[in-house]
Amino acid sequence: MYQFYTLTLVFIFFILAILHFLWSLNILWGFESALPRKKDGSFLFYPKRIESFLVGLALSFLSGFYFSFTGFVPLLFDSKVYQIGCWFTIVIFGIRAIGDFNYVGFAKRIKNKEFAYWDTILYSPLCLFISLLAYLIQRGI
Repeated sequence: MYQFYTLTLVFIFFILAILHFLWSLNILWGFESALPRKKDGSFLFYPKRIESFLVGLALSFLSGFYFSFTGFVPLLFDSKVYQIGCWFTIVIFGIRAIGDFNYVGFAKRIKNKEFAYWDTILYSPLCLFISLLAYLIQRGI
């Protein structure tokens, strides 16, 4: 099961990285649906192309980081580095799943926009799933 969890997480991060790279190339499929909006309908923030690219790089790094757990490539770092990386993933995506109590996460208050719909049925559960997978992988280190 450990291998399955790891490969699932690698695949998720890889797909998310590709999506962010596409957004950085101005291929905006699903872009505006992934951005939270204020009550008046304006965007809470509107990332620049370079910001999407940097998020894509971070997600690519995470995909590679977890790919090293599969055994297909040798481990590059000490086990402490991998434990810290796993806990980083657990905490960051866990916090994202819970949310900011206003616009994102399960605890959001503003629920009348397209983003809120997708956040409830896809984005927040996916973040919680990523956090859970990272926890299960960390337990297996």
